[in-house]
Amino acid sequence: MWTYAGILPPSSIIIPHVLRVKLPQGPFSMNFGRNPPSPEKTLSTVSVIEPSQEQKTELVKLLSKNLAQHLRQNGVGFVRCWFQWSLFQPRIFRGKDQVYQFPLDSFVETMNAEGVEIIAVIGAGYYRFLPLGLNIDKIGEYLRRLGEASREIVRHYRGKIMMWQLENEPDWWLEHFASDWRKGGVWFDRNAVDAILGELHQIVREEDPHVRTMVNLEADTSRAFARSYSKYCDVLGLDFYPAYTDADYINVSKLKDKVLEAKQLSGREIMVTETGYPSGPRIFGFSEKKQSEYIEAVCHEAYSIDSLSALGMWRLYDPYWLSFPFQENSFGLINRQGIPKPAWFQYLDQVRMKN
Repeated sequence: MWTYAGILPPSSIIIPHVLRVKLPQGPFSMNFGRNPPSPEKTLSTVSVIEPSQEQKTELVKLLSKNLAQHLRQNGVGFVRCWFQWSLFQPRIFRGKDQVYQFPLDSFVETMNAEGVEIIAVIGAGYYRFLPLGLNIDKIGEYLRRLGEASREIVRHYRGKIMMWQLENEPDWWLEHFASDWRKGGVWFDRNAVDAILGELHQIVREEDPHVRTMVNLEADTSRAFARSYSKYCDVLGLDFYPAYTDADYINVSKLKDKVLEAKQLSGREIMVTETGYPSGPRIFGFSEKKQSEYIEAVCHEAYSIDSLSALGMWRLYDPYWLSFPFQENSFGLINRQGIPKPAWFQYLDQVRMKN
């Protein structure tokens, strides 16, 4: 989302817990079609984003409108995106007076105008999303600052968001820490899950009471479809990645069992928040062809499950920002230059057929 906020990405994770490096962004095409992009449809997010604020604003509007129109024209109903804390509050200041900014206004307004709904992920504590000066070791201080910022964000976008997702994969926070996605002692506090989800849920209920909330869970190995999560959400989301470590495992038949189990235990509406297949690295056996096959299979399976209300893909673009493990950088249906992969066209074909 930093692209749609006109902000450069954070440092990439090169060696987890050891080395993070700022990497430049390269050219970015706005052509979502089947033909190669023309020169006038290709932008450089390096040369354009860095100059004046006015140029940044115009570029963000252009990128947002281009995305919204393509999604609407192809029958895509919603986008799920990070409303990362640091975009709205780059730094924590001592004392009560804080400074907030809202660089996603243009993105939100454009999606609303084009009829593309938004699932906004709020409060996700990934290290790259956190403001400078935040205490990430003491849960009380972390919670206080999280509450202040989240309240400002939800209040600002009240009535413009279809659903607020609270944090991300609370059953998988320690695994996130191991991958160097999260830092600090907060994630080892035994009360962190209830404290954080409870705070975010209360804020949404007070500031945007007519919108739904969602909590998403890692659904492949976890048995944590606990009823305790249901008290914080109207919708329970499942993140389904059967081929995350096995490039040859395209079988999606377990999805139905996961959905029915979650439905029975939670009593909530169920959606697939995230699913996908990486197009690389090839050395691990992943490929664009297999990615397209997976998209076809999971769309077909999902639409056959009556108890499933929505299907979300992870993700739209490969980022210039790099993460770990390596396959995290290749889940996009569109590559980092903005050129569609075969999986993008397979996805659009599935959307048109199912609609």
